Amino acid sequence: MKFERAVIWLLPLVLVLSLFACSSPELPPDPPSEYGVGRVTKKAVPVYDPWAGEVWDVPEKPVDSLAPFYKVQWKIENGSYLYRFPARDTSGEATLSEMETFSRARFPDAVKEPDPDDWFPGKTTYDTATGEVTYHWAVPGTTADRKEATLEAFRKYGAIYRGDETKKCMYLTFDCGYETGVTGKILDTLAEKRVPGTFFVTGTYIRNNPELVGRMLNEGHIVGSHTNTHPALPELTVDEVVDEMKQTEAALKEAFPYAPDMIYMRPPKGSVNEWLLRLEAKLGYRTVLWSFAYDDWHETWQPSVEAGLGTAKLGLHPGAVYLLHAESSTNADMLGMLIDWIRGQGYEILPLCDIPAW
Repeated sequence: MKFERAVIWLLPLVLVLSLFACSSPELPPDPPSEYGVGRVTKKAVPVYDPWAGEVWDVPEKPVDSLAPFYKVQWKIENGSYLYRFPARDTSGEATLSEMETFSRARFPDAVKEPDPDDWFPGKTTYDTATGEVTYHWAVPGTTADRKEATLEAFRKYGAIYRGDETKKCMYLTFDCGYETGVTGKILDTLAEKRVPGTFFVTGTYIRNNPELVGRMLNEGHIVGSHTNTHPALPELTVDEVVDEMKQTEAALKEAFPYAPDMIYMRPPKGSVNEWLLRLEAKLGYRTVLWSFAYDDWHETWQPSVEAGLGTAKLGLHPGAVYLLHAESSTNADMLGMLIDWIRGQGYEILPLCDIPAW
């Protein structure tokens, strides 16, 4: 009897405590933006999963590929580019010690010895009248423009300098080391034209320009790493490279806790060799170079829109990866015209993640 009375007396207290626990205040999820989807709730649960219920057939990975991840999922919904990025695979960090003795030899087609291994993409010339592409250096009948040893190293680690060369497609990428006040205009143009871009940002850039990086994330673009302080990576120690990468990732996650992992990286100054490709793959990154770039990064010297546009047109070819600097006022002013012209040539502008890892 005493036990029953005690239970009856405790029931209201239990109910009150239960109601209090269930009514703990929760911060609402970030609302969807105009161009992208909302980020995530404070519990790190996606607000909107465009892939719900869908099964993606992952191709078998070749046994000789050291690429750190498979192909990324992406699609267009309501005019916006939506991605599903894997978490960065950092399992290779367990074997970083081997990098201390791995060869730092230059690529056999490096062109600036004894300077740093700055990437030279070869050269193509696009005939704006006929649409034909001339590949300089290439073996007749090929579009390689590089020695086979270099191409083999890129294939092994899933590194990128060109995309699909079998169809009329190209990829727009932008490097962001510092801000000159024109990146907003570039983002406005990409939004207006419904074009995906990839922005390689430094840790310094993230910390100084979080509002612009937030726009990149929410407006359907890929954000990749350009390191923390923009050094020539092949000249650093293993620990110094690791620190450069981790500081950049930390800057992104501090500003945007639920942003996807950075899984693409672009070596500052184009300084690259197989040692760096292997090290970055161990850290879970795919290294991205380019097949077209031009002299556009001097803040105090910018070509005219007419000159910049003329040069950019000459670099078009199937699978072209364009590098444009977001510090360039010329690029900001000509971008809309360039996009219209590229599409007018019958080319599709695809997100960088459409390029498979092998």
